[in-house]
Amino acid sequence: MTDEDTRSTQKPAQTQGTDLASIFARALGGISGGRVLDIATAQGGFLELLGDNLKEYEALIGVDTDVPALEVARDRLGRENVCFLQMDAERLAFRDESLDTVGIGASLHHLANIPRVLAEIGRVLKPGGHLLLSEMHCDGRTAPQLTVVYLHHWVADIDTALGLLHNRTLSRQAFVDYAANLGLRNVTCYDWYDTDADPMNEEVIRRFEGLIEAQVRRQPEQYLWTHRRFKTRPAGEQPFYDD
Repeated sequence: MTDEDTRSTQKPAQTQGTDLASIFARALGGISGGRVLDIATAQGGFLELLGDNLKEYEALIGVDTDVPALEVARDRLGRENVCFLQMDAERLAFRDESLDTVGIGASLHHLANIPRVLAEIGRVLKPGGHLLLSEMHCDGRTAPQLTVVYLHHWVADIDTALGLLHNRTLSRQAFVDYAANLGLRNVTCYDWYDTDADPMNEEVIRRFEGLIEAQVRRQPEQYLWTHRRFKTRPAGEQPFYDD
């Protein structure tokens, strides 16, 4: 979703079955980014995508509260005019109307107070600036596509149980409403559905198994013995579950 503060109407662009990289190139290629801020940048993946696809930019700034992630981002993106700062998205240390472009990539559902962060974006964004929001939503999925949604919900529930902030996948309408409440106009939505991926593909299954294994190993030690026992059970033995 891209938003420009030019007081126009919403213009949805439905896109399905197209390469995701091509959608980003088309959506961002005509935008002169100016001073670009990426909120909840983590290891800088979305900021890198913006730098690679925007028509031009003056500076790329990534902010996050996770110091180790920011250190990784600095090592990954050693470009000129790129910097990473430890900062709370609810209290951005930027002057009013001082940024040309603000981005949030796959991070909105990690925020504790989404309206507060969006209000801060509205404060620091210049008139005529751009808000670039990229998120997975849970609407309109086929049964195979819901595999990814359910897996994300499961990971979010694990994070929540461990005391980490991680909300479940939001609806598409929730993102549209957030943009509308910000008062930004000239909204363009790019919807991408992966219609080609086969959830039964062995490579996909191995990737999911690796993610599941990594999540299980995050559990407290007293719960891991059941997982180890399950993984090492003799061939043919039925899975078991303890109350």
